[in-house]
Amino acid sequence: MHLFHAPLGEGEAAVGVGTVGSSEAIMLAGLAFKRKWQNRMKEQGKPYDKPNIVTGANVQVCWEKFARYFEVELKEVKLREGYYVMDPKLAVEMVDENTICVAAILGSTLNGEFEDVKLLNDLLTEKNKETGWDTPIHVDAASGGFIAPFIYPDLEWDFRLPLVKSINVSGHKYGLVYAGIGWCIWRSKETCQTSSSSTSTTLAPINPPLPSTSPKVLVK
Repeated sequence: MHLFHAPLGEGEAAVGVGTVGSSEAIMLAGLAFKRKWQNRMKEQGKPYDKPNIVTGANVQVCWEKFARYFEVELKEVKLREGYYVMDPKLAVEMVDENTICVAAILGSTLNGEFEDVKLLNDLLTEKNKETGWDTPIHVDAASGGFIAPFIYPDLEWDFRLPLVKSINVSGHKYGLVYAGIGWCIWRSKETCQTSSSSTSTTLAPINPPLPSTSPKVLVK
């Protein structure tokens, strides 16, 4: 939590869940964004059957899976020669009222490059003010989440940016953890609820307890 400057106070305390790799973490984060967007559109009496998500064309294939599994249109910012990550300016131009979130990548699958999440946050903040929308940001930090805090501690890409509502990271890429483990972290419990009502439930167990005993290993 501290690595990503997650808020831990009483007013807005971050929560998280362990997952089977970052693919499941992305599914949970994306589904939370979709449901919150649907609830908001329902409250406003607007159509809620055509959600979309904005990403760069360099995203990991699990984002395409999420879009297909949960019926969300994937709007990809095309790459261009010499610029192989999502252009924040073009991404924000693609955002509309049906955009559930913009997904930024901290460690592109293609070349490991970090996208400019700070610029994306600033541009999207201005668009939200102009339109009255509340489009958030998710950061896919599967590859860079355990690199940036140590090598680039002053780089603002995480919960220091107000519109970053969730982050996924992969432990399994670095070893010394359960095989295949990943995590999804939300800015607050409210950001991963399926409803705005007081009786709403969260999308997944928060901080699930670890097994009390180690799994048995069968040896032939």
